[in-house]
Amino acid sequence: MHFLVTPRRRLGVALTAKEVRDATPIKGDVQMNESGNSSLGRVTVEAFIMKTGDGPDILPRLLDAKVTGLGTTGLNITGVEEVDGAFYFQSWWCRFG
Repeated sequence: MHFLVTPRRRLGVALTAKEVRDATPIKGDVQMNESGNSSLGRVTVEAFIMKTGDGPDILPRLLDAKVTGLGTTGLNITGVEEVDGAFYFQSWWCRFG
């Protein structure tokens, strides 16, 4: 589904409500599926923004992703992202736009 996606953390540290509101969202087609992940060495549910070409993901994929909130205007997806070999908690605020 197409959403405006705003990450709610930076390297695992929660952003303030003002920082989240003021952030420029990323528009994209958010997908979730179960697949093998070499970093974890197991199957996980991944959330990601569908790419239209080659290159890295727009945002790091959320591993062990789950929907933690859902309403009439959007949803929240929470998981763990891998950045430079380290894992950090992350949540995406996904709203229609």
